[in-house]
Amino acid sequence: MKSIANFLYFIISVILFFTSCSDRKTYAELLKDEKKIIEDYIKRNNILVVTTFPADDDWDNKYVKTSSGLYFHLVNPGDTSANADTVAQNDLVIVRYIQYTLTVPADTISNWNTIDYPYPFTFNYLDYNQACTAFHEAVSYMKRNDSEAKIIVPSKIGFSEYMNSVTPLGYDLKIRIQKY
Repeated sequence: MKSIANFLYFIISVILFFTSCSDRKTYAELLKDEKKIIEDYIKRNNILVVTTFPADDDWDNKYVKTSSGLYFHLVNPGDTSANADTVAQNDLVIVRYIQYTLTVPADTISNWNTIDYPYPFTFNYLDYNQACTAFHEAVSYMKRNDSEAKIIVPSKIGFSEYMNSVTPLGYDLKIRIQKY
């Protein structure tokens, strides 16, 4: 009787082990899913993906796909006056943003204004220990105070918490530059 119970316990354990492992996806499968999520988002939003930067007044619904995989869309070039500050290494970049998933319905985290989040996200430009690669790259294209952009960030260049889960995100960014 004891051997039958042990045998049944063993069979149930083996079945549970194999069924729990079958739900897990490989990293390659997760990357394939991520690519599909981004493609679906682009299609749903009628985004035109280009490989060269449009003229300042010709952004419409165009996103530039960069070599890193970032999709960048300039909404507002910011302060373009002759004596305006432009970002340089180690400048403090002050960012207000809305972060959202690319799925339907989107999950949103808003740090857009002081009502949503009292303190903005800050980092020193080109100090990659303080912000994800995507933010540094986007700021390099935004360049100026009060610049605004929309970006689509694949997990490999996003914040580490989203790299691990292979989650692509969208961001609406506004920046200010503080010189030292």
